[in-house]
Amino acid sequence: MQPIRTPSEEQVPSLGVIESVLEREDDSYRDRANGIDSKAGMILGAAGVIVALVGTTTSVTALLGQALAIAAGAAAAWVIVPRIEAAVASRDLRDRYLDAAAVHTRLMVLNLRILLQTRNEARLLTKTRRLRSASVLLLGSAVIILVSGILRTVG
Repeated sequence: MQPIRTPSEEQVPSLGVIESVLEREDDSYRDRANGIDSKAGMILGAAGVIVALVGTTTSVTALLGQALAIAAGAAAAWVIVPRIEAAVASRDLRDRYLDAAAVHTRLMVLNLRILLQTRNEARLLTKTRRLRSASVLLLGSAVIILVSGILRTVG
């Protein structure tokens, strides 16, 4: 088995550029995840308002709207639940690479960050799908309650 040959700085001239692009991608991920969590929080709050406003109405359609609002709130909470952001484990990095060449360490961290970024993006897509579900449920709830109110007024 041959030892792994560590490239020199001159052999990887774009390493710094790639690292800065990944840094921007990490920042973008955090901003997008925070935005999704904020929207989910708004949906959760709106669902609570709908449930409170409908109150103890005995109309079947209003109760259905209230049930959809509760489902929207649960779906929104599911979006917010612990966001575990994958990151490089600092202690492991120190223990494994403290005495390694700087370029070798940077390349290993780069490869790990690319892997973690792929996982984070997959999580973000899941959060987005959940947010859409919560939005549809909330919209359905609002429409049903609106129709219920119109029918009650007309009839």
